[in-house]
Amino acid sequence: MEAEPGAETSGDLIFLFGLGAIAIAMLWEAVMPRRALQQGMVWRWSNNAALSLLSYFITTYAGVAFVLWVSRWTQIKEFGLFQSLQAPAPVVFLTLLFVSQFLSYWVHVAFHRFSWLWPLHAIHHSDVDVDVTTSYRHHPLEALISLPLVTPLILLLGVPENVALAFTLFQIGGTIFSHSNIRIPETLERYLRFVILTPDFHRLHHCAEVGFTNSNYGSLVPWFDYLFGSASSRPFSEQDTMKLGLEYLREPRDSRLDRLLWGPVLVLRALSKKGVQDKP
Repeated sequence: MEAEPGAETSGDLIFLFGLGAIAIAMLWEAVMPRRALQQGMVWRWSNNAALSLLSYFITTYAGVAFVLWVSRWTQIKEFGLFQSLQAPAPVVFLTLLFVSQFLSYWVHVAFHRFSWLWPLHAIHHSDVDVDVTTSYRHHPLEALISLPLVTPLILLLGVPENVALAFTLFQIGGTIFSHSNIRIPETLERYLRFVILTPDFHRLHHCAEVGFTNSNYGSLVPWFDYLFGSASSRPFSEQDTMKLGLEYLREPRDSRLDRLLWGPVLVLRALSKKGVQDKP
């Protein structure tokens, strides 16, 4: 399917927006870091960036052309719920956010619970430090599995192109924010975590302790974690020192690009050798 010029321009906008958001997050991390990094920054960042470019291109830069084409098609054909209702953009945006996050929550749970999905998702969790470069540290196969999920929503809801674009930008900003190694004042964070996914709330999901790894599944908002009882918390001060990553694949060489791509096999070997199962 050939992308139309408008979709291509939107893809460039999204790519530039992502770069800008990453730059802002890096500056914030430098000025107000939450934790001291455990591994060499240059080594982690270079390998995370290489893997992130692969998954980011698949999920965002390449995928946006198709998503926006679908949203444009629903407008032309007046197909979908909101096209027939002529609903205002804010209503469409909030509905898309709610429905997509409900779906994303259960997909995320599935990646933790099913043995054939966990080795792919474990690559994201194997980072022993969590910062802005962890945001898109996903195995490309995981990205390919997750990518088609939002398209049926765009189609059935009849989401206009401008709302689809705004949601994509919000998704990028939220993903980068929640993975950033930034310090938010405790009082503010205590209330903010009920509205959006804060770095402290999501960092618990990257804790090496399995009970925390299998909690806080939200990707942009924490609403469904509270609704379904999977939200977890721990004292504010413990965020600085808690162990992140997994109980395996913790050596610096395990973050090398070739080992990240081969990572699902390494995860299966580690689970078999150690007799551990880092999922419910």
